[in-house]
Amino acid sequence: MPYPSRQKKISSAAFQTSSSVAHVLEHLLSPPSTLQSSASLEDLTNVRIPSLKESGVEILAHVATPSNWDDEQKSNGDLKVVIMIHEFFGLTDSIVDKANGLAEELDCMVIAPDTFRGTTTTFIPKAIWLALSTPQDRVNDDLDAICSYVESGNLADSRTASKGGGSDAAAEAKESSPSGSKTTCKFAILGFCYGGGKAIRYTTQRRRDAATVVFYGMPVTDTQELQNLEAPVCGIYGRNDVQFPIPLLEEFQSALTKAQVEKNVKIYDGVGHAFWKNMEEVRRGDQPQQQAFQQCTNFLRDFFEADS
Repeated sequence: MPYPSRQKKISSAAFQTSSSVAHVLEHLLSPPSTLQSSASLEDLTNVRIPSLKESGVEILAHVATPSNWDDEQKSNGDLKVVIMIHEFFGLTDSIVDKANGLAEELDCMVIAPDTFRGTTTTFIPKAIWLALSTPQDRVNDDLDAICSYVESGNLADSRTASKGGGSDAAAEAKESSPSGSKTTCKFAILGFCYGGGKAIRYTTQRRRDAATVVFYGMPVTDTQELQNLEAPVCGIYGRNDVQFPIPLLEEFQSALTKAQVEKNVKIYDGVGHAFWKNMEEVRRGDQPQQQAFQQCTNFLRDFFEADS
C-alpha cells in the first residue's frame, strides 16, 4: 500500500508543476505591465525594516500614506495598516502605484515589502523559480517583523518616509517619539498571485486577527487551517484563470463556509489570471478591474470600521 504522506508530496509536486506551466501560458498570452518596470528596488522603497530573527538582515519596503496624513489622524483610534505582497515578478512600480492608490482610497497606511530580499525580474521562468523557492516561513517571519515594527511606533512618521525620507527619517521619528510608545494597529494582509497565496497562509498560520485579501492567489482549502482565522477573507479571481480552475475556487468557498469564516469571494467573467495590472485601469474605469478594486476597498473599509 503506498505511503499517504509520499502520495501527498507527489500530488503536491505535480500540481505545482502543472500550475507553473499554466502560469507561464497566462503571462505569455497576457503580459502584465510589470514587464515594463525599470525602477530599481532602491528607487521603489523608502524604509528598511530589521528582521526579528536574522541579525543584520533588513527588509526593504515601500510605505504609502494618504496625502492628508497627519499626527491627529494617526492617533485617532487604531492605525489602519495594509501589508501588500507583490506578484512573482517581485516588488515593482505597478505594485507601488497600487499601494499609493489604496492608501489614498482607504485613508490608511499601506506597506509593500520586498519578500524576495533584493531580487526582481521580468524573466518569467526566473519569476516562477523565485516564487517556488521562497519559503512560507521566511515570508511569515518578515511579515511578523513588519507588524512588530509598525506596532513599536518606528513608522510613526511614515508620512515623511513615504515622501522619500527613508529609514533615516523613520529613525529620527523614533528618537523624537515618547520612549516605549506603542501603536495600536488593525492589520489586513493583501497579495497578488504569489503574494495572495502567501497572504492567506500568513493569516492562517501567524496573524489570525488580520483580514485577508487574495487577488488570484493559491487558496487554502483545508477547513481546519481556515478555522484558525479570526477575521474575514476577500477573494478575487478570473473565471478564465487556467491556474485556478472553478472547481478549486468552489472548494475554497465551501471550506471557508465550513470553517465559518466571513467571506467575500467573487469570480469575474471574461478575464483570466492577473487581470488587474495597474491603477490606470481603475482610473479609466476599465471593467472588471474597477469592480475588483471596489470589491477590495469596500471589504477593507468595512473591516477597518468594524468594532474590534
